[in-house]
Amino acid sequence: MLKLEDFKDIIEEAPTPTIIGKPVLTDGTVSDVRLLYANASFNKTFPDLIQAGDFYSVASENFSANFEWKKAVIQAIQNKETVRNTMFSKKYSKWLQISINSLKNGLINVTILDISTQKEREQQLEQQNQRLASLTEELSVSKENLKLKLDSIEALNSKLEYTAYHDSLTELFNKKKLYEDLSECTKNAESKNEKFGIILLDLDNMKAVNDSQGHIAGDEFLKKCSSLLKRLQRDTITAYRFGGDEFVIIIKDLTSKDTILNIGDAILELFNDSGINFSAGISVCPDDTTDMEELLKFADMAMYDVKKKGRNSVKFFRTSMQERFLKKHNIQTRISEALERNDFQLYYQPQFDIGNNSLRGFEALLRWHDELLGWINPEQFIPVAEETQLVIPIGNWVLRTALSTLKEWTDKYNFAGVMSVNISPIQLKQPDFIFNVKDWIKEFDVDPKKLELEITEGILIDNKEEAVRILLELREMGIGISLDDFGTGYSSLNYLQMLPITTLKIDKSFIANITSKGGVEANITNSIVSMVTKMGLDTIAEGVENPEQLKLLNDMHCKNMQGFLKGKPMTEERCAAMLSGDEDAVQTIKNES
Repeated sequence: MLKLEDFKDIIEEAPTPTIIGKPVLTDGTVSDVRLLYANASFNKTFPDLIQAGDFYSVASENFSANFEWKKAVIQAIQNKETVRNTMFSKKYSKWLQISINSLKNGLINVTILDISTQKEREQQLEQQNQRLASLTEELSVSKENLKLKLDSIEALNSKLEYTAYHDSLTELFNKKKLYEDLSECTKNAESKNEKFGIILLDLDNMKAVNDSQGHIAGDEFLKKCSSLLKRLQRDTITAYRFGGDEFVIIIKDLTSKDTILNIGDAILELFNDSGINFSAGISVCPDDTTDMEELLKFADMAMYDVKKKGRNSVKFFRTSMQERFLKKHNIQTRISEALERNDFQLYYQPQFDIGNNSLRGFEALLRWHDELLGWINPEQFIPVAEETQLVIPIGNWVLRTALSTLKEWTDKYNFAGVMSVNISPIQLKQPDFIFNVKDWIKEFDVDPKKLELEITEGILIDNKEEAVRILLELREMGIGISLDDFGTGYSSLNYLQMLPITTLKIDKSFIANITSKGGVEANITNSIVSMVTKMGLDTIAEGVENPEQLKLLNDMHCKNMQGFLKGKPMTEERCAAMLSGDEDAVQTIKNES
């Protein structure tokens, strides 16, 4: 038996305004109807008429009083037949034709057609009567006239079939036709040993067009893309609109995988010549799979890999993509429970003053050990946490834990250094972030000047003004602001003037090759240090791993360093032993670095 969710899937894309309701029975007879679901066409055509959960009696005043809707519902349920009524809506000044059907699961399905004004309705009835009269006359005249009418009906059926299999906006084949053709192709691949492939492409600049020019311009943009695809169609190449700004191309009778890649590159070149970029993934049957759904999923994985690695390209599906997807899925499944299981840990990496070798402070680094997946790299789970918004509770746990540790070290070991904590852009933009920081500083009774929040340029992506406002409020509290990964973005120098930062961290990608002869890293690093020092900012070089790098940084007057040369990330216990003055612990740390 079909459930409500199944009816939703069936009618959601239907162009006819449609609702699903449940009759309300009182003493065994229908007393009202409660709306369970309305499709997109209904909500667009009849806004503010009735909402999910409302009763029809609430909206009935907007229609003609002569519409005996209770009687119509009872008739549809008892006789299992379609009941149609025509009525006038004062609210929308329209004549409407309402069709009521009884569904097997006790629900009713109601479709509403706009038959315009009463005059138009009368004209339609008159035209229909004229057609019937004319048809009767023609049928009585000759068999030839009958043939003409049959031809007319056949043409109408062809039009209906065209509508059923084509996208109304682009006039390309639609998703329904795609699934039918894919099903046939996969059967032929198995029974006739035929190879075919699909290209799934997603437009890179669709959102920019909608945002800057509006959705009408966006529709014209999609029409332009479809016209380009139509130019490439052949007997063996068919294009479909998959949905939104995604298109699928089926290429049949493949002799080699190079053929489909060449076709993909040709499509990309044609689009680029028209100022359009897209990312596309390719999957091949039976090489990759003989399952239709998997074929689409694999092409989608390849497409997203292109998006991730720069966009505007075409790439084959690789099994490694599926492995990464499954690994990411496993991480996403496990991360939601990691906080409850206390799987997360904080490690602390020391930072040192290069000039006098004194301890500047520690950076708190998040680590995750899962009982099933083992140690998981932050570069793998942090993006997942950001996608799922779990970075908010995780980030709050990190900040609270770091402040608690700072309090303990201050009280036990008279620690006077800085505790540096990384803050996600998503976390920073939460409405209660400032309130939480103030509350936790008060709770743990720590000096806000000992707290340093590390940010990246990503905080400026959505709302620069709001991000700067939040950072200024943090600075007014005495909290330090460190800009991490400096030099890896496109507008880093502009950000130095915009952001109220106190410390700049030079990315380890510069430090790694700083001693290379003929390299530019040394000159770039020297320029960065000189510039930001004049601006009154502190500097920290990340990833310092050998004495030669440290000496060169000292010559450049870089203030601080962080790296394996002086100390790897350590547990809280190891850091406490170092702060306590335990010489054995200090020597062990040096030996491990």
